[in-house]
Amino acid sequence: MHYCSNFLLGDYINFGGIGAKHVVNTGVDRRGNPIEQDDVFLIVCPQSMVGTDTSIYGPLLEHVRAAGDRPCILINPDLTDKISAAGQQSVRGRSERMAFEQSFSTIYQFQCTYVSGTSYFPILGALAKFGPTEPWISYQRRDRVNNGGEVYIPVVMDEEIPDNEIIMKAMSL
Repeated sequence: MHYCSNFLLGDYINFGGIGAKHVVNTGVDRRGNPIEQDDVFLIVCPQSMVGTDTSIYGPLLEHVRAAGDRPCILINPDLTDKISAAGQQSVRGRSERMAFEQSFSTIYQFQCTYVSGTSYFPILGALAKFGPTEPWISYQRRDRVNNGGEVYIPVVMDEEIPDNEIIMKAMSL
């Protein structure tokens, strides 16, 4: 076990990129010590970007395939199609990209709810899922009396993610 500035490194956490070549199965480190396989992969903010050679789809798909049955956890992913100048994220291959995106399950999410077409204000509420077996909950933001802050009241709870129409209807009651 190696410690560095209060972070666990070496035998427990390895840092790398996305792609099959970054999936460690077995090997040796730079000192000749054996390295055991990676057990879990945490991938932070994978997203497809506008332009050529920047789609996350290919490297992420390779990474997931190389990981096999080991968990790949995506933190704040945005795998939705983006328009690119070279047509990289166009109609071609879209069904495969969507199937890949849908192969992941949301285990935790918290996002603010806004009026469609507005900026990030006013915040109407929030949509949350607090664990893999927990329900989806939509909260409505309400102001407390006498400028006492705000409170979030649950208005929708379901096993499936509620669509915007259901959320907005519940908030208008």
